[in-house]
Amino acid sequence: MQRIKYLAITIAVFSTVVLYALEFSWFDRTLDVRRLVLWSMAIGALPGLALGWRFRQSAKDLTEKVQLYVFFIIICVIFAPLAGSLSNRLLSPYPVRTQAVMVMEEQASKSEPFGLIVGEKPKITGYFSFFYYEGKLRRIKNKTPLFSGRQRGETAMLRMQKGLWGLEVVMKEQDSPR
Repeated sequence: MQRIKYLAITIAVFSTVVLYALEFSWFDRTLDVRRLVLWSMAIGALPGLALGWRFRQSAKDLTEKVQLYVFFIIICVIFAPLAGSLSNRLLSPYPVRTQAVMVMEEQASKSEPFGLIVGEKPKITGYFSFFYYEGKLRRIKNKTPLFSGRQRGETAMLRMQKGLWGLEVVMKEQDSPR
């Protein structure tokens, strides 16, 4: 029975890490993602405190109690942005709509995970798209160019969805949020 419990915990942790890795592409497409991450982390500390309080009885002394609190707070704070992003995007009651944005520029991203070999040309791994939306300069990352053929100052249409927490998410091509 203990073996099954440990296997389930291992699968849950591995699945959460994979889900987090997959969510990074949506972090790149959320407008004002910094606010989402910081608020999620601040709110994520609350369940960490609650878990620390719940398990404090199992600690033998003050040092172990502090270690339990720190452990649970750190774990909850680390995974809170995942919960914030998923809930913002997947639990949104708002429909996907097309919004007009003013194109600024698009830059190719040339990065290699292990660096470049001398003499090798870097490959384009994605594009940073810069645009004005609601009076602010925004940036999202995409695998393909969003504004190909458009000049600075032109208007382009992007599919966006207002999330559950009020933060807008630029939809991927041909994607719906669910």
